[in-house]
Amino acid sequence: MGTDILGIGLTGKSLTDLERRILRESTPYAVVLFGRNVGESEELRELIREIKSLAPSAAPLFMIDEEGGRVDRLRHLIPGLPSAEAFAEGAEPAAMSQWCGRVIGMALRWFDIEIDLAPVVDIRGEDSPKGLERRTFSSDAETVVELAGAFIRGLQGTGTAACLKHFPGIGLGSGDPHYGETVMDLSIDDLDQRDLVPFARLGNEAGGIIVGHGTYPQIDPSGSPATLSRILNRYLLGRIGFQGAAISDDMEMHAVSDLGTYEEIADRALVAGNDVILFCSHIERVPDLQHHLRDRVKNDSAFAARFAEACKRADGYRAHVARLRQNAAPPALTFDDVIDEAVRFVEKLELTRPHREIVIPDIDRRQGGRVPGKGRTGREEWT
Repeated sequence: MGTDILGIGLTGKSLTDLERRILRESTPYAVVLFGRNVGESEELRELIREIKSLAPSAAPLFMIDEEGGRVDRLRHLIPGLPSAEAFAEGAEPAAMSQWCGRVIGMALRWFDIEIDLAPVVDIRGEDSPKGLERRTFSSDAETVVELAGAFIRGLQGTGTAACLKHFPGIGLGSGDPHYGETVMDLSIDDLDQRDLVPFARLGNEAGGIIVGHGTYPQIDPSGSPATLSRILNRYLLGRIGFQGAAISDDMEMHAVSDLGTYEEIADRALVAGNDVILFCSHIERVPDLQHHLRDRVKNDSAFAARFAEACKRADGYRAHVARLRQNAAPPALTFDDVIDEAVRFVEKLELTRPHREIVIPDIDRRQGGRVPGKGRTGREEWT
């Protein structure tokens, strides 16, 4: 069984000496990649290769938010991919969503990134809350299940794992949890009939669920965000019959980071039911945080039991990732093969959608053409 449940972030496109030492001596469960870590294609491959070589035993799993649209960490390497909302605006939405999942899966597999922190299965209201603009498939639960399910099958068919977000749903939230509280003023019946539906139908297929930082005052009057609320987290995960790994959203978002020290919010997140806990900005805190968790395990039997359960579920997700890879075709031979598939997809998608006005200013649009072996730069007008 694994002995670590932390997911961490890195500072740049190459490792510092401190990061090398921490990754070697305090290997985390996962490394989460952001735009700040993505250089040229071979540079990114080398970064991942080096990190995996440092681990004395099990290498960390790699995770990345690659949704398309405004959350597109690889935007400088592959043709701009559509946001989730784009699919329902054209013909063949399920087929296009599945193809998009396949393109993303091919790209991540080529880089040796095991997990895409996608798709978003939040169900939007009349207007998307700030931070979720065009990242949701639909305002209808069944459509979300259909299109997100298609995306998952395209992604996982390449050997890249999916991870649904943001449990138990923040599509009707009042704000952006990156910057503060987002409130979902819904009853448990409202969640059952709407927001929990995609998680219940797709959660075990994906194997992983990101728990969001929304607050649900009608369900947990304490005002604790879902990541820190046993009622919202493990109770609701049990309610939908989820057997996989519950992964916290980044605990350094202000919706939770202002509620205590790293140690305090990590303890609360684990007890609430998270199996993997993400701290994505300050890797220098990781050794002390791991030491704190080990001390709690030694001195608190109830905490130790929850930690053991978390490790078991995290190991189960790792095994799920390995099975996906074992059952998939080998990765693309060259990055040009990935780009070619992305180009075919984007050209086909364009034919399925009605004419629309460009919504990205010229200054922010993709500049220049394809550079063989390096992908493309900039982005398209998909947001």
